Amino acid sequence: MHRSSAPIVLPFLAPLFPALLLLLLSLAACKRDAAPVAEPVAATPAPVAQPTYTQGYVVELAPAQTQAELRAVVDDMFDTVVSVEPLFPDVAAADDPEGLSRIYRVRVGDAPQGNAWDTAYALRDRGDFAQVEPDSEDTLVEAQKRSAVTACLGDHGVPAPADPAWSLDANHMAVIAARKLVPPPGGKALGEGVRICHPDSGWTDHVDLDSGRIDRTASLNLMEPGVDARDPLGYKGNPGHGTKTGSVLVSDGGFGASGGTTAPGKVTGLAPKATVVPIRTFNSVIRVLDSNTARAVRHATKAQCDVISMSLGGRAFFGLERAINDAVRRDIIVVNAAGNCIGMVVAPASYDNAIAVGATNADNKPWKGSSKGRAVDISAPGEDVYVADAVAGRTGVEASPGNGTSFATAAVAGAAADWIAFHGRARIKAAQGSLTRRDLFVQALQASARVPPDWDSNRYGAGILDLERLLRQPLGSPRTQLRAPPQDDTVNLLARTLDREPADVRAGLQRMLGAPVDFNADLDRYGPELIDLAMRDPEAFERALQPPQPGALQAPAAALKPKASRALGARLQAAP
Repeated sequence: MHRSSAPIVLPFLAPLFPALLLLLLSLAACKRDAAPVAEPVAATPAPVAQPTYTQGYVVELAPAQTQAELRAVVDDMFDTVVSVEPLFPDVAAADDPEGLSRIYRVRVGDAPQGNAWDTAYALRDRGDFAQVEPDSEDTLVEAQKRSAVTACLGDHGVPAPADPAWSLDANHMAVIAARKLVPPPGGKALGEGVRICHPDSGWTDHVDLDSGRIDRTASLNLMEPGVDARDPLGYKGNPGHGTKTGSVLVSDGGFGASGGTTAPGKVTGLAPKATVVPIRTFNSVIRVLDSNTARAVRHATKAQCDVISMSLGGRAFFGLERAINDAVRRDIIVVNAAGNCIGMVVAPASYDNAIAVGATNADNKPWKGSSKGRAVDISAPGEDVYVADAVAGRTGVEASPGNGTSFATAAVAGAAADWIAFHGRARIKAAQGSLTRRDLFVQALQASARVPPDWDSNRYGAGILDLERLLRQPLGSPRTQLRAPPQDDTVNLLARTLDREPADVRAGLQRMLGAPVDFNADLDRYGPELIDLAMRDPEAFERALQPPQPGALQAPAAALKPKASRALGARLQAAP
């Protein structure tokens, strides 16, 4: 018998059916208005720990290659790929003569297999990429040399000048006299309106680092992404370094009638009305991540800074070189520390477009720890310079003498801000002609430098920064001279780093590589690693450049082989 699926309504309930229906509907409405009954919720899976990277690489694609092609090669070559991303994600390909948009950062979690350069060569060959270099965060100073560096930075009991304004007086940078100058029409004093980007350890609260001069909206933290560019302090390296150099840039102190400085603190900066954009880039001035430093320079370009003050040093790296060239092309002045206690000029100061700064002392002589060589453009006080001392948890008020080309660099960067404000951007642009703002500034900087007796301009630049003479230096008529492209090839970079003649470096490299048939092709492949070796052990590299001595038991390059990649080591082994 067929059973109907229709509901059965008893006859005696039929008259009540409409009322019952209304009651059920009202109850349903009450249910909807009541607090919902919780339904069983599936347990949230525990977050999957992201693999940490063990090694990074920076890859430049060939013009026709894509990120997808890079990713496919990386996935095929490595077991654990952490990330593949543009190094400069904001760069528009339509305005990119330096090829920044083709540079990528690759991070992998594979266990290291020997020398990172061998892996870089393998990755380059696997994908037929334009360039590949390891993205390293390690110090150039070898362990056995660190004690010597520490001793170099000490004062050996020689007391610092008692006057915290000594470096600013008429016998040194002439900042006091410069402040009495009246800017031409349209110009401003004390760096007003100029933006200084400051890749360093970050900033802290200090009376000599006025927070009103800090553009926190444009700041960037590359060490702890997503948080403010404050310096957390308490770490191993150079905590508070950004506060020290920042005080040299913009501390708002004045000068006492009979010497010394006036409130708010003890430091008087070179450009107290300039704006600082802090970029937290490192914990140690000699242990910097290559890609982070390059990104800091690019961020400075985006933040529309006029000057970049970089008191740091590391190895030469093509991504950083390109970022600096792009910044200079856009009329940014890039000022860099020559280096401390290792003799050679470090990158980025060794680059052609950078302004390399050495350090001097109260006697107007080179500081004993200052790097030197033909790459140095100018010097400024860097020994026993009074700088702000950072403290945790409260606003700092103290300052003390410090040593290093870091502080000389900040002084020159502050002077650049003063120079831009004093003359005004429009007048400077009109005087540039075919030159960049950097070129015009360097010409004025060197022409106005004070040259002490017996000054070695081949090692410490044209002289010592003199701010009064710099601001008085006429801009002149527009220059129409052809600007030579930067010479940052392997030979010239090594010549500037090691302070050697380019012809001697070229001849030495040819010997080291066994007089290859295609020497330029070898430099294209091994040049970055050769520069890396030179910066890690300049003494051994200098010996390797020399011709073998009669009766020598081994080739001059023998000391480099254990530190080189297998690929380059084989070439050095084959050399006579």
